[in-house]
Order: sequence, then structure tokens, then C-alpha cells
Amino acid sequence: MNKITIIIFAMNRKILVKIHLYFSAFFLPFLLLMAITGTSYLLSYKGEVTKTMLKTITIDQDDMTEEFIKSELAKIDASYSYEYLKTKSDFAMTRPTTRQSYEFEKNGNQVSIYEVRPNFLRSIIEIHKGHGPGLLKKLETVLGFGLIIILITGMLIAFTRKDHTRITVVMMSLGFFSLLGLFYLL
Repeated sequence: MNKITIIIFAMNRKILVKIHLYFSAFFLPFLLLMAITGTSYLLSYKGEVTKTMLKTITIDQDDMTEEFIKSELAKIDASYSYEYLKTKSDFAMTRPTTRQSYEFEKNGNQVSIYEVRPNFLRSIIEIHKGHGPGLLKKLETVLGFGLIIILITGMLIAFTRKDHTRITVVMMSLGFFSLLGLFYLL
């Protein structure tokens, strides 16, 4: 007997079905949202942002430090908070970008500050990309583990029925070889 057969015999089919259904039902809204936003993004519907220049200032220092950014944000909106900054050499943006955020663009000794507001589609695509608040990132990690459980229990349920085993193996093989073909194209 192979390991999969031992696992199947160890777990009652009814238990597998319940685990599969409960996880599927709970994660359905999240998975549906991820499928919709991922498909939308790939079809070039990426949502929109309204980007408004607030001001341009001259700075003496070479780099835009986090202290400088915090200071400027306090002048714009004292109640604004962000989780972290994404920075490049002459660019910085506050995160999360699922709601109002700010961008800082440096050109020479000039820094332009923009307010950025995403529409709903852009906000949920940003969540999909992992640019949301920290709590949502944790939930997306749980979602990933939930999806793994859903897929494994679904496969095990299929293997508990002899009339489903062959088609399950055929379809999994087709999926596996399709994925290998895609990797080959890289």
C-alpha cells in the first residue's frame, strides 16, 4: 500500500468531505475575489488612481529620509498614518496603497509630493498583490494554506472513489505537464 492509500484509510471519507466543504465555503468569497482581480489585471483592467500634486519643495539633503517624509506628511495631514515606505533612489511611496497614499518623487534637489487615491478595482487588485494592510496580508497567508487544504482534501476525496481515481490521475497529469510546458517557455 502506498502512503496516499494509508492516509485515505486513516481519514474517514465523511471527515474529508466536511473539511473540504467547510474550508471551501469559508474561503469562497476570498478565492472568488482573487480570481476576479487576477483575471481583471491580466485583461488589462487594473483600476485607476487619482494622482494629485500637492506641492514641490526644494531640499538641501541628497536623500529623502523617512524623517523628512514623516515631517512633510505631518504638514499635509497630521492624522495620516502608514505601515511602511517603499523606496527607490529618487522615489518613495507610503503603503498600504489600498487607500489614500502619498508618493514622493525627487528630481535634483526638488521633491514633488502627490496624493494618490485608488478606485475600488485598484484597491482590491492592490490587496491581491499583497500591498494591503498587514492584517490582510496575514489573512492572505491563511487563505493560501486554506487553498492547499481544499485542494488536497478534494484530491483525497476523489481517490476514495474508484470510479473517480482514473480521471483524477489523468487530469492531474495533464495539469502537471501543462505547467511543465509553461516552465519550459520561460
